[in-house]
Amino acid sequence: MTKPMLLLMGLLSIGLYQNWELVGDFFNPPASSTMRQGNVVLYATQWCSYCAKTRKFFAKKHIAYKELDVESSEQGRIGYERLGGGGVPIIVVNESTVIRGYDPGAIIKALGRTP
Repeated sequence: MTKPMLLLMGLLSIGLYQNWELVGDFFNPPASSTMRQGNVVLYATQWCSYCAKTRKFFAKKHIAYKELDVESSEQGRIGYERLGGGGVPIIVVNESTVIRGYDPGAIIKALGRTP
């Protein structure tokens, strides 16, 4: 094989390794019943690293959610202020449980799931 071909295969292997969970979901998609367990709203910003971690966690656990940007969306800003603000992310589950910050255990508990 040529060097460029070996380099390409190596990069592809690294990409697959780093995203193996997503690859597994492609071949074995989750049942639709696991996609929606509760009404989840994420109040976030685009620059927040913990908001990004929360999005990634939702994707990994197949949790459907609605995201409201507290800086660019009036609905997001109003909801954020009603919740008392204080930082992002804020996650609201089933309109009753408010989780402040990135807390995977609290999200799973609020949804009534097992880890």
